[in-house]
Amino acid sequence: MERFPPGPDPADLNGHGHEEEDWAETLARSVAHLAAQLTVNQIRLRGLATELGERNLIDRAAVAARVRLIAETETGDYLRENLGESLVEIIDVEALEQDLIDYLREDDI
Repeated sequence: MERFPPGPDPADLNGHGHEEEDWAETLARSVAHLAAQLTVNQIRLRGLATELGERNLIDRAAVAARVRLIAETETGDYLRENLGESLVEIIDVEALEQDLIDYLREDDI
């Protein structure tokens, strides 16, 4: 039975010499940490955007353009930083990066 994540050595069914439980724990911690970061940032950004919008202090089109520019230039770096070493090894980061860029190109903010 092949275990998660597979490594290049067929004799090493665990991937990199880690026990299966270690991988599961690392994955669970990584996902929980990412979810917590995302939630905190969503709350902060929602508060900021609401306050700025209510005061008519933002140009929505300019913000949308800035988001697209940042997405195209920095998404991969943010993903790799936020995913961490363990998840970068098992996720197609380039495909996810492109999906996010495409999504943000179409988002009107």
